[in-house]
Amino acid sequence: MIGIVSSPNPFEVKDVVLAGTYDQYGRGMVSNFLHSFNLLNAYLEIDGDRIDSRNISNFKQVLDMHHANFTTSFDYGDKASVSYTYYALRQLPFTVLMNISILAKRDIQITAASVMEAPDALKDVQNYYNEIETNKEVFPLLTSSAQSPTGKLLMCASNTFIFNEKGVNEPKVIHELWDSNMHFMKFTKKLNAGEKYSFAIAGSSITSAQMNDPMNEVQRMTIFARLEGVNRLIAKHDSAWNDLWKSDITIEGDEQSQQDIHSMLYHLYSFVRSGSSLS
Repeated sequence: MIGIVSSPNPFEVKDVVLAGTYDQYGRGMVSNFLHSFNLLNAYLEIDGDRIDSRNISNFKQVLDMHHANFTTSFDYGDKASVSYTYYALRQLPFTVLMNISILAKRDIQITAASVMEAPDALKDVQNYYNEIETNKEVFPLLTSSAQSPTGKLLMCASNTFIFNEKGVNEPKVIHELWDSNMHFMKFTKKLNAGEKYSFAIAGSSITSAQMNDPMNEVQRMTIFARLEGVNRLIAKHDSAWNDLWKSDITIEGDEQSQQDIHSMLYHLYSFVRSGSSLS
């Protein structure tokens, strides 16, 4: 129900798309496919320098078709090795996850941010930031809503950080609003040489085409993902894809044909969902 379009730039996602989300805009007097909020964009600074495609090396991107995840890895000088993997979670059809890992080669300070950005086609964008309190913890919730171009649909998205630290040991998160189309939350942390630090961003997106109250629903789904935790989210996603691949087709002696068949099956499984007329 939710899809991620990859980007060649570090910590960027080109587009986030939702099945069944259409409105009239652009060329022609017909309904066109709408892009949702980009809820997986992020940035990373190391010792005050922003990571981008010009200051990294050994950049690599890998699509794992068996478990439907996309991994990017690179080195930042002699200071750090970075990798991140994102998922459109199979068991949660409107929820995505990005799992980030940083290996410090020297003593460094990192600043990481989750950036919520609205596509230009959306209007009346509203941005919200809340701190959700449970019995054991307080965690951030970054949320945005907007009207589709004609006002036909209400589109909503929400995300949160998932840390390995618990309670008071979690990094302090700060919210900033740049303009009406973009806001973000960030944290800063010092890492020692040889230390490996991991955190995740989980988020959900939905519209009034799928739910009558998309704002409450998108926050509920994001809170659920946070409470599930990274390990359970990935384990259930992998299990769902393992079940799909039980219907694999094996071709012996022809590696190229085998790869082509796997690619076709992966795209077939990615674009259909049992019990739904939407992909």
